[in-house]
Amino acid sequence: MNRFWRSNRRSRPMPILTVTGVLIIVIAAFTAGCSSSAEDVELADLTFMAGFRAQANLPFVAAYVAQDQGFFADEKLNVSIRHSSGQNEHLKLLLEDEVQFTTGTAAQVLRRRADEIPIKAVALFGQRGDQGFVTRADSGIETPSDFEGRSVGFKAGVVPAELHALLKNVGLSVDDVELRAVGFDPRVFIENAVDVYPVFLDNEPDTIRRAGLDINVIDPQEFGVPTLGLTYLVTEEMLAERRDVIERFLRATLRAVEWIKTHVDEAVAITLTYADGADPEHQRFLLTTDLENAERADGIGRGTLAQWSALTDVLVEFEVLESAVDVASAFDGSLIDALYEDGQIN
Repeated sequence: MNRFWRSNRRSRPMPILTVTGVLIIVIAAFTAGCSSSAEDVELADLTFMAGFRAQANLPFVAAYVAQDQGFFADEKLNVSIRHSSGQNEHLKLLLEDEVQFTTGTAAQVLRRRADEIPIKAVALFGQRGDQGFVTRADSGIETPSDFEGRSVGFKAGVVPAELHALLKNVGLSVDDVELRAVGFDPRVFIENAVDVYPVFLDNEPDTIRRAGLDINVIDPQEFGVPTLGLTYLVTEEMLAERRDVIERFLRATLRAVEWIKTHVDEAVAITLTYADGADPEHQRFLLTTDLENAERADGIGRGTLAQWSALTDVLVEFEVLESAVDVASAFDGSLIDALYEDGQIN
């Protein structure tokens, strides 16, 4: 009995030490593996150029915040942020690989693809377009049906497809209204020189209201017109050769969007470090409008080819495009889809 007891006393600690040793080895190996994986990701130098001046458009602010809050750094991205000076500078530099990411509307992407320019959208922020119309609240013009016989403005160049489609959907055409080229200064509307004024939905409605006018806002999408807004753009070459970098950029900016949702005022303050002298309240209106227009149940930034096809049909019908574009050549949602699980960034 004594020998048996002594033998067990000596042997019992051995399995415990063995299990402990195994656990230590497993934990150490796991930690080393994670560390090695993080170290294996190369630092990537990138330039993001917003397609317009510095302001609180959501795709711009997502980049500003990703920089400020360290989300780019978390992805081992060294990002330089620039802004287009106009004349399609952002697209020219994208094609020259001086810029790796930029922005543009879905309609702009489709037009460039029709011209066989090798760019592609990899995220769709604007689930509706930015073009709309406003009327005075006391004008009696509350829906597109009320446009008949009234003066209707368009900003520049040709009459936009959105207006053609909007009128068609209520049984009217441009022959039933008085068209006026009104440019970009809302004082034309404020001074009552036109009945229906074209606006960027995240911009002039705020300016006009702050001038003291009560207005009706008419969004073409609410009257059955397929519209889409801003995207992130890359070249086809970038998409083919640096998918991992695109994925890291998208993850960082989508994390930024989630942060922005609960830190709007802070995001505006960050924006103002780029948009020196901009009005904070107007920037807040712009950002909150863009956030609202970007929401979708399965995750901000996602889109479907069906959405792009519907927009293409409108652009072809009203001769913005000569013929249909292969929408799969214009939008690749596979990377951003892979980042989501149950509507959350993974």
